[in-house]
Amino acid sequence: MKIERLIGIIMLLLQRELVSASEMAEMFEVSKRTIFRDIDTLSMANIPIYTIAGTKGGIGIMPTYKVDKKLLTTEDLHAIITSLDGMEQLLSSIETKKTLQKMKNMLDPTSESPASSISVDFSNLTTKSDSNSQVEKLYLAIKKRQLVELCYIDRSGNQTIRKTEPYHLLFRNRSWYLQGYSLERSDFRTFKLSRIIEFSVLVETFEARPFAVKPIGTIPSQPHFLMHEVSLIVDKIAREQIVERFNLVEIKRHDEEHFFAKVTLPDHEAGYRFILQLGTHVTVQNRDDFYDNFVAYLNEIQGKYL
Repeated sequence: MKIERLIGIIMLLLQRELVSASEMAEMFEVSKRTIFRDIDTLSMANIPIYTIAGTKGGIGIMPTYKVDKKLLTTEDLHAIITSLDGMEQLLSSIETKKTLQKMKNMLDPTSESPASSISVDFSNLTTKSDSNSQVEKLYLAIKKRQLVELCYIDRSGNQTIRKTEPYHLLFRNRSWYLQGYSLERSDFRTFKLSRIIEFSVLVETFEARPFAVKPIGTIPSQPHFLMHEVSLIVDKIAREQIVERFNLVEIKRHDEEHFFAKVTLPDHEAGYRFILQLGTHVTVQNRDDFYDNFVAYLNEIQGKYL
């Protein structure tokens, strides 16, 4: 949009002394003629922009305007670039790459970058090229308002075909989710990408409905299981995973090598699987319905290998 481009031009000129019309046109993906029209628009709005002819010339903004009206500091730009770099690792879209490059171009190339106190590294989460490809295709479908048809397996193992209006991609707890409007259910639904067997982006487009991002933990379509407080004895290795998995958890030292932890888990396969992933580093302490159901689940697994 023009207003976004005008703001982008101002932000760029506040960080750079001179920028050529050709570089600016390439950066904003418009013609040089459009850039010059934008400069005229900004000048009529009393933004003190000037131009210098010649090979070393370009477009600039008066230094006094920079001092009084600066929009973003160098620290602001580095913080934005850090966030964009993390997003680019998760979603390698062309648009994200271009935005990241635009923000980097706003930094003074002659000045030394300040040492950053924070960085983001999602490299261990981006090794699955198939997953990244799914995200990119769905991202483009959202941008173009194209319907998608999903072959989906829900958490109970039921397989269905869902024709869906895609609205939002959400990355949470190492997993991607698609939030959209299911035409079969006539309601908004959240789909976990790892449960999508395959999908196709349809040529058919749709008119966007009013939509608000739904937190994963409060999605009404998800089944609710009986939650149970479980007492665990965990070693130092399992303690780390307990702390990372649960926001509020009671952990006390049991002895030199072990800790006592109380967690709330669903009395369902999802809860049993969490304990199983801790292997020999955890012991269920309480003897109750959860314990009995967990042992029955273990016996069922064992029965498959006898």
